Amino acid sequence: MKYSISEASRIVGVTRKTLYKHIQKKPISVDKDENDRPIIDASELVRVYGDKCRFDSEEVNKETGKGTQTSTEVLKPDVIEIAVTQKELEMLRAQMSSERDTFEEQIDYLRTKLDEANSETKKLTALITDQTTKDNGAGEWEKSFKALEARLAKQEKVEKERKEREEKISRENKALRKALQEKKNALQEERSRGLFKKLFS
Repeated sequence: MKYSISEASRIVGVTRKTLYKHIQKKPISVDKDENDRPIIDASELVRVYGDKCRFDSEEVNKETGKGTQTSTEVLKPDVIEIAVTQKELEMLRAQMSSERDTFEEQIDYLRTKLDEANSETKKLTALITDQTTKDNGAGEWEKSFKALEARLAKQEKVEKERKEREEKISRENKALRKALQEKKNALQEERSRGLFKKLFS
């Protein structure tokens, strides 16, 4: 549900002037209605002001001047639940973005290590070729070969650990998405039951 600036300032308990300042500084997202007038979604008010929001306060009808009471038995819990769901989605997107950046960093790191290993292989090949003509170079060749074996073993370990981390993160993401979907489904069912109850009560 969306509110005008006047309605929003009344709901959060501040003046219009203060609300305009908050729109600039917080910031608060503002949309436009069909008459190009600024309106604010209820979820934005809940996100910024939290428990300060009073959706059940009395509104004044501009045409009749009579007070009308807005019920929050369904509205306020739904607004809060929607805001929480949106926040969870934002957190999930941020987590996935962070994980993607981490994967890219790991890929760059492994590429660098692979280039180093290739360079070492070339040096070792040149050393082996050179040592075939020298009897006193066997010790140095063996030392270089063992060093290369150690590097390769380390690279294999790093790659294995990276794959395990990726699999773990993937499982956690699937579990989180499943839990979030179940929560959204439960909310929709609850709202449907509430609407059905109101229609036939």
